[in-house]
Order: sequence, then structure tokens, then C-alpha cells
Amino acid sequence: MLSALSYHQKVKDHFRAQSKTWDYFAGASNKEEQLLQFKTELLRNTYKFDPSSEPFIYDKINIIKDKLGLQQLPVTVYQAAHTDELNASIVYLNNEAHIVFSGSIIKLLDDEELLAVLAHELTHIKLFTLQDGHLEVADRIITAIANHHQSEPAYYETARLYRLYTEIFCDRGACMVLGKTGPVISSLVKTSTGLDKVNPENYLKQAEEIFSADNNTKTAGISHPENFIRARAVQYWHEKGDAAEAVINSMIEGMSELDQLDIFRQKELSLLTRKVLQLFLKPNWFRTTMVSSLARQYFPDFSWDDAALIDDALVERISNDHSSIKEYLAYLLLDFALADPSLEEIPPGRALQFAEEIRIVDQFNTILKKELKLSDKKLQQYREKALMAYSRVKENEGEQIYN
Repeated sequence: MLSALSYHQKVKDHFRAQSKTWDYFAGASNKEEQLLQFKTELLRNTYKFDPSSEPFIYDKINIIKDKLGLQQLPVTVYQAAHTDELNASIVYLNNEAHIVFSGSIIKLLDDEELLAVLAHELTHIKLFTLQDGHLEVADRIITAIANHHQSEPAYYETARLYRLYTEIFCDRGACMVLGKTGPVISSLVKTSTGLDKVNPENYLKQAEEIFSADNNTKTAGISHPENFIRARAVQYWHEKGDAAEAVINSMIEGMSELDQLDIFRQKELSLLTRKVLQLFLKPNWFRTTMVSSLARQYFPDFSWDDAALIDDALVERISNDHSSIKEYLAYLLLDFALADPSLEEIPPGRALQFAEEIRIVDQFNTILKKELKLSDKKLQQYREKALMAYSRVKENEGEQIYN
């Protein structure tokens, strides 16, 4: 049974909560003239397969439509001219599907592999028909926002992940139609390499070798995950079903990197930043005008939390974060430690102690040395002086950040 992946659901739910944006895109419809123009362009640059003369294509289409529950979907298949690139793509306009092959892909694939490729393409439409078409609306929204030149990088990253998970979903559709993964994997490899013979079992072993060398491997794909990831993902799903999701998610998303945050991880980092600041700035002596002003540059609604405490979950979360996130948090501490010169070495001393508590002291020392242009000897002297200054500060019980 095919169901939308959790990432598709998250993106849909996010934009459905923005009613004006959602209603605008949900109300937009494909015009008849757009479809006519598209068909005319296809006819000029392709060969259109006819069901009566090319049943080897349309017989497969009918099998797939039955298995995916798309019996009423009109499907037309074309062969593109003037290109050697091996590829297959699909366009869904006005409730019609148009599949375009390019290069000699049809000659290269055997019957099962061709069935797998067609099933993969038609599963795109299956995704669009799920949940009353809401996933198709979500796809158009995130694509439109990401393509706007003024959009934040997080929207581009969200659109990228949405596309990657869509390919994972479509590979599952192909697997479901065939009942096995072999032709799905071999068609991927043949299309990308041009080889006329491929052993899918050997390719799966090759994929496992990659992850044996680095279990944190994740995709760098823009529109499609790398073939070794797709092969591993569809095999895991075929063998383990929903239990494979955690492994598949790690191959697609991996650890959060500062320059690769989607809108959801951006929000998570914002919440983490606020939590860290509330903990770090908890002492009353730290709440000077300059420090408070800086806090409100980060969060205009920043408020002090006298009940904030460091817990094991926070420490574990930060210790497991990507190095770029730890470096970001270290810079955050340094920013506030140097915000008010009148406090002298007390805030840097607190920052050194706090960095130790949340397990980013190595990153903080590196950044402290770099930004203050200190030698190893000077860094050690600065640390000792700052920690000594902080140790002299008396904090009352309500200012403590530990249970």
C-alpha cells in the first residue's frame, strides 16, 4: 500500500496552515489553452506512440494504471527527437499524463525494466492524486516559492527534499507494481550508465560498501537521490516496510548542517537558539541594557525564563549535532560574552563554563582563539583569567541553570 512519506505530509500541513497562500494555489487550475500549447509543442519535437500500433507500451501502461488505481487517467507516451540523453519524464496537465522518453532508453531496457520506469513515472501522478490532490498543491507552492529569486535558502532546501522524497516514493510505486526490486534497480543503473546488462544484487552490495565506509553518507542530489541511495532505499522498504523509514530519512536528510536547513530545521534551530540564550543569560548580572538589546536583535520578543534548566535531552541533542551547528552555537556565546565591555571577563568566563556544560567547549576555544587573535599561550592565560573572574560572581539559587 502506497502512502505519502512523512516529509510530504509535513510540507502539506505547513502550507495548509497558511490559508491565503493555500487557497491561491488550490484555486489555480490548468487552462485548456496551456494543455493545447503543450501538446502542440510535443507533437513538433517527438514521435507519439499510438495505442493501436505500439501496444507494447500501452499494455504496460494499462497494467500500471490498474495496480495504482489510475484507471481513468488518460496517458500518452512520446519519444523525444534530437537528444541522446537517456531519460524518462512525465507532465501532468489538466488531468492528463504525458510521458516523454529521450535517447535509446526503450531499446536499452527489457520488458520488466520498461515496466518499472513507466510505473515510476505514473507514480508521480499517484502522489498528486492522494489526499484529494493536496500533495500536488503543496508541490506547486514550495516549487514556486523556492524558484523566486528573493526566497530564503531554507525554502530551496525544502523544495529539494520534497523532490528527493518524491523520487523515493515513485521508486516504491514501481516496486509495488512489479512486486520486486530487481528491475527497478537495474533500470536506474542502465539509464545512468548506458550499460545493456546490469546485476541489481551486485549493485546493492556496492551500495552497502559505500555505507560501510561511512554510515553517515547522505544524498547531495538536487532533483534525484544518487542511484546507490535509491537502490538501497527501495530495497529497505521492500524488505522492512515502515520500519525502514529512519534509515531512509538519514540517507536523504542526514544531520542538520547550518547551510542546508529546510524550513522545519530552521525553526528547530531557532527554538534551540532561544533556549540556549535563555539559559546562558539567566543570571541577573547578565541582563544589562547592551546584552538585552542584542538578545532582541535575535528575537524581537525575547523574554527571560527564570525556570530554564539544562537537561540531559538538550545536552545530548547538541552533542549529536553537526559540527557546523556547534560552531554556530559557539559564535552565539561569544557574541553575547563580548556584548557589554563593562562586564569585563565575567561573561567570557561564563561562556567557557557554559560551553563545557553543553559540550561545545572545543569549538568555543577554537573560535575564541581565532576571533581574539590569541596564541595558544595567550588563549590559556585568557581562559584562566576569565574563569577566575566568573568564579568570584555570586549567583543566587534562582539564577542556577542546573537541577
